[in-house]
Amino acid sequence: MTHRRALLAITLFALPLFLVFLGSGDARAMMELFNLVPVREAVRDGHWLVPTLNGAPRLEKPPLPVWLPGALAVLCGHDNLWVVRLPSVLVGLMTCWAVYGIGCLLGSDRKWGFWAALVLAANLIFIRQARLASYDIFSTGFIMVGFLGLVGLAEMPARRWLWIALAGVGLGLAFMSKGPVPLATVCVPYALWVLIFHRRRWDIWLSLLGGAVLSAAVFLPWLLAAAAQQPQAWLVWRGEFLQFTAAEGEEYRAVWYYYLCFFLVIFPWTVSLIGGLALPLFPARSEPRPTAAEMRGRWLLLLVLVLGVVMLSIPHEKKQRYILQQVPIAALLIAALWLELQRLPHHTPLDWPAKLLLQCQAAVTIGMGVAVLLMIAAALLPADAVTHGMAALPPGMRKGLIEAPAALHMAVATLGVAGWLAIGLAVLALGVVAALAQGRRRFAAAFLCHLLAAWVAMFAGYWTYRIGGYQVSEYRADAEALSRLAGPNPIYSLPKTGPWLYTIYYANRTMPETAPAQIIAAAQQWTGPVFVLVRDGGQKEHWDQSQAVLAQIAAGTGRPLAPAMEFQDGHPGTQKLFRLGLHHEAP
Repeated sequence: MTHRRALLAITLFALPLFLVFLGSGDARAMMELFNLVPVREAVRDGHWLVPTLNGAPRLEKPPLPVWLPGALAVLCGHDNLWVVRLPSVLVGLMTCWAVYGIGCLLGSDRKWGFWAALVLAANLIFIRQARLASYDIFSTGFIMVGFLGLVGLAEMPARRWLWIALAGVGLGLAFMSKGPVPLATVCVPYALWVLIFHRRRWDIWLSLLGGAVLSAAVFLPWLLAAAAQQPQAWLVWRGEFLQFTAAEGEEYRAVWYYYLCFFLVIFPWTVSLIGGLALPLFPARSEPRPTAAEMRGRWLLLLVLVLGVVMLSIPHEKKQRYILQQVPIAALLIAALWLELQRLPHHTPLDWPAKLLLQCQAAVTIGMGVAVLLMIAAALLPADAVTHGMAALPPGMRKGLIEAPAALHMAVATLGVAGWLAIGLAVLALGVVAALAQGRRRFAAAFLCHLLAAWVAMFAGYWTYRIGGYQVSEYRADAEALSRLAGPNPIYSLPKTGPWLYTIYYANRTMPETAPAQIIAAAQQWTGPVFVLVRDGGQKEHWDQSQAVLAQIAAGTGRPLAPAMEFQDGHPGTQKLFRLGLHHEAP
């Protein structure tokens, strides 16, 4: 297969998963809203050099994930979800292409990169991030472009300047996407690998120096310009970096949970990943035997994956999306395992770990089909019957599943019983065929069956996820009502009690946190009503303080103060909107 055909096949495989109902529903993922609000304020208010969040500089994150969706929104004249999420889709596709290139550089068989790209595209967490306008997919995509350049420097030095450019620009843009921490999880293990396998090749070290200079040339101009505009920038960046080791609490010490989560987010390829991790540790028995470059490549992937996850366990927060840049590396190890199985001669017996691994992978695929059929059966039962059946579950689990009956009925109603029955039977059949093919040592066919089953299950899930209404924000109506109520009049919020992201985004307003004296001064310059938004967090002393400040504002402006509306916004506590009326209005 030529490179052009391989890239086309990867595109046709991945894009339906990334694009299905991309712009439908509402933005509900919190990290997406943390980016969409700055995108809107950049487009609407011109805050490009240093993006803002509710009018305040957003220095905690670099600006590239704001610039790309914002630029497309300007070109299209609209910032709807389809437009602002499309750059994430394109970066997700670019990541798959980069993984294909890495596999081609590391191996003598292009199927390594091709299969790895398909595995990545059919991964649950990767699909989700490629469909959101958040920071993580941009960071991952450009890290993989940079990693492609790093691999090229070691394995194909004849094109040194191309690899220096890819490494420098890719890693520089990755820094501009999410800062230095995700970069370190790939670059530090890579440097260790070079020390082990290429320590005497000074051309690599000189090329890496050139890539580092180019990378700095990409991100330093913004860094210096932002610091010049915002004098507190270096203090913010220092605090953001040091917070990784400053948090306390049991949830931050549960490192084992973070490692376990990594295997879970690789679903449905968890079993194959376990085999891929073990692959470099055992002698190869395939024919033809792996080349020296392939063996080095397996060790490189193992180092990046394992050391990267260990390094990510150091920061105080343990969130699944933080390991996204390790998922493409996992896909390459999974593809390496299946390529090794395909190369095994028919006369070479499989040992019991390999047989167990293959049976477990088939069981996962068959289990996906069975799970769909069980979902249909549960949805056909009356909702109260399903709820009654949960009575024997532990209280914590029962609380988490309390909304399951309604969700099941909605999912089945989306595609219909016949549609879900066809999907469940198709996935089940593919799992059975894969198991039979593995028994006959037709490993390429088995791998493709697992891959198609994953694609069908993911596509059906995202079809239901979007059209089924799961992405309709319960806070949107209140935020829009708040905006209509205020009209063209300003809305302020008190420090540390400001609006949450849903309110800012769906009200399409900037409601800056403003000191009481400044609100008084602004109200004296504004002839119409002025609104103040306050959060009641449920703690009496805090609410008493807020009421005292509101009374101070009313006294300072000489205007009557009255409650205007009250609502929830997805953050602890209740939002309360107060109206400072006109001077002649009765209190």
